[in-house]
Amino acid sequence: NLTTNERAIIYVLLNSDIKLSYEDIAVMMGKRKSTIRGQINSIRQKSGSLIEEVLSENNKKRVFIPEKTKEVLLKSRKVRNKRKKL
Repeated sequence: NLTTNERAIIYVLLNSDIKLSYEDIAVMMGKRKSTIRGQINSIRQKSGSLIEEVLSENNKKRVFIPEKTKEVLLKSRKVRNKRKKL
């Protein structure tokens, strides 16, 4: 039930090994920081534990998808791709 832009943010976070700030994601996607912040808040409302947020040492919020959640999402994606090939 996520929008296309929200799925794109999830894709960026899934493919990142580090915790990203709103500015990092905005630069990667070519959008404004406020737009990214709003879309991340929308994702968090729709599926609460999908994205987590922490404060870095310079008080900058960083977002990430926990490793266990990443594994589940990536496994389900591989299963879907295998089914499509059959």
